[in-house]
Amino acid sequence: MATRVDALVAGYRAEVRNRWLLTWGGRLVSLYLAGLYIYLLMVLGLDDPFYISLNLVAMVTGLSGFVTAFYYEVPGVVRALHDPDPALAEDAWEAVERLRPELMPRLLVDLNLPPDERPELARSLDRAGVVRLTEARARDRWRTIGPIYLVGFTLALAGYMWLVHTWEPATIR
Repeated sequence: MATRVDALVAGYRAEVRNRWLLTWGGRLVSLYLAGLYIYLLMVLGLDDPFYISLNLVAMVTGLSGFVTAFYYEVPGVVRALHDPDPALAEDAWEAVERLRPELMPRLLVDLNLPPDERPELARSLDRAGVVRLTEARARDRWRTIGPIYLVGFTLALAGYMWLVHTWEPATIR
């Protein structure tokens, strides 16, 4: 079905965009927190121990990139190859073939295959090979964990930023 193949292709392109946005968003928030820490400490001269936690939050934000990487490790179009519905799996393979030049290099990097084998595999990998390579990772729980982590971390970060911006350090004389 051409419409389902088109939807799978569009879904992959949306995943690529979302992966880029989440990766760069995490990096920018982490850099913002580190910059805010330097500004509060060096420019304003605030040395309250609470502000030291900004550094830790910046590191945790940076490490959140691992959740993004694992969530998008196996794209949805490749996960559809493992679907019990043979029609969906066939449409997914047609979408993979259409996306091969842009999908395969990224997928092979995400699967940690040796760099010297990637170009040949990107050209020659058949459906059974893709299914075999992605079988273990296509069934993992990152598609469930990722959105839960994103919502929880975003709420925690928003609450923490509210605390930072409203914090009145105690004056000790």
